[in-house]
Amino acid sequence: MTDPEARARFAELVRRPEVPLGAACLQAARHLGHPMSVDAGLGRLDRLADQVGKVGAGDVAAVVAGLCLDAGFVGDAERYYDLRNSLLGEVLARRRGIPITLAVVVIEVAERRGLTATGVGMPGHFLVGDGAVPTRWFDPFGGPDPLDQAAARRRFRALHPEEVPFDPAFLRPTPRPQVVGRVLANAAGVLRRDGDPRGLLRALELRSEIPGVGTTPRARVELAEALRAVGRIDDAIEVLAAVREQVDPRRRAILDERLAVLRAARN
Repeated sequence: MTDPEARARFAELVRRPEVPLGAACLQAARHLGHPMSVDAGLGRLDRLADQVGKVGAGDVAAVVAGLCLDAGFVGDAERYYDLRNSLLGEVLARRRGIPITLAVVVIEVAERRGLTATGVGMPGHFLVGDGAVPTRWFDPFGGPDPLDQAAARRRFRALHPEEVPFDPAFLRPTPRPQVVGRVLANAAGVLRRDGDPRGLLRALELRSEIPGVGTTPRARVELAEALRAVGRIDDAIEVLAAVREQVDPRRRAILDERLAVLRAARN
């Protein structure tokens, strides 16, 4: 599959009314260089669902326990910023990941058991909600124990200073397109930190396909900067010029400055 074909396939997945998280994240990982095919990754998720079902996965709590205790999925605290932790294929192979990719595994396995688990993008962390309107949550990165709202709030407080207020809305389900976007944002952050401009561009190009996530002015400016970094000046100009037309006229001056620099670099 060529790069344009892979992007088109990813775009088709993330624009479905109900985004298939597993397939979308596996397709993204494949585009970022992981060798596992989407079909192979989905097969692994199927087998995990069978495995946890054998030890009794009657609810989401049992799925989380089965994955953490029996299947051996754990949080990779030692190598948190390793790119492999953002690639679902690698997480399935190593059974290690970061909160959001472990959450995707839980959600996908629960779905295969006929259960509803939801991604909950609490600022600074990522949880799994039990049900479409969750009243308890799970943090598979930290283990299988369920969390009530007070415990989830303590997770938040451990990550943020006291002056940052907690909002109960932080525990509401995150739309699936935003979950995929956050996976890619994590990957992009690692690739930026590792000094891999081409890998970063691939991650941001995928994110640009997600409606409401990669189409914001900020996301488009980041994409333009990534294009500039690999020498695709004309493409960067095209993206920034389109952003300029989207934003409030009062914010156009800084974009005009960036466009002028890009046009000068082209000449």
